[in-house]
Amino acid sequence: MKVLIISNGDIKDYNFYEKLLKDADMVICADGGANHAYRMKLKPHLIVGDLDSIEEEVLEFYEKEGVRIEKYPPMKDETDTQLAMLKAIELGATDVTFIGVIGERFDHSYANLSLLLYLLNRNIKGKIVNEMNEIYLINKFIEVEGKKGELLSLLPYSKEVKGIYTKGLFYGLSGQSMDLEMPYGISNVFTEDKATIEIEEGLLLVIKPRE
Repeated sequence: MKVLIISNGDIKDYNFYEKLLKDADMVICADGGANHAYRMKLKPHLIVGDLDSIEEEVLEFYEKEGVRIEKYPPMKDETDTQLAMLKAIELGATDVTFIGVIGERFDHSYANLSLLLYLLNRNIKGKIVNEMNEIYLINKFIEVEGKKGELLSLLPYSKEVKGIYTKGLFYGLSGQSMDLEMPYGISNVFTEDKATIEIEEGLLLVIKPRE
């Protein structure tokens, strides 16, 4: 089951996310993510969080629409986005996409990368998407679609990533390692419509930026 989680970070172009919405089997809003859903004229399946970010009129609207709302106390260990992810897993998610999780708060943006690790460790597909980036985390293999000339960056998420092999990229790798202190994988370039990345050991961020 494909679950789309909408959080309260930056979303500027709502039309950009139309395909993700169509592909999703379920939409879960993390607190103020419901504000985005409201502006998208979207009825989510579930809203979770301490409800300190959702606008009053949005909350009232979704209550009248009968949307399931789970309120949590503000004094909690998990962020609202973490809660939304845990609910998605509980409901049977096999594929989770996060939107609205990148914004001006770098601490929140960085912490949300750990959600990709949580999913990866449970064999659940995960990615973060905004208008400028697609972000994946791998420990073995990934195939990423693109167009010739588009960029793809590879960045270590563990202290060292060993045995990196790539196909379909201009700067090819054939077993090299990458160190967290000295990443060199920024702005590689698609030479084909698909790129494959395989690693032997470690955690690697695969980021498809848009310019």
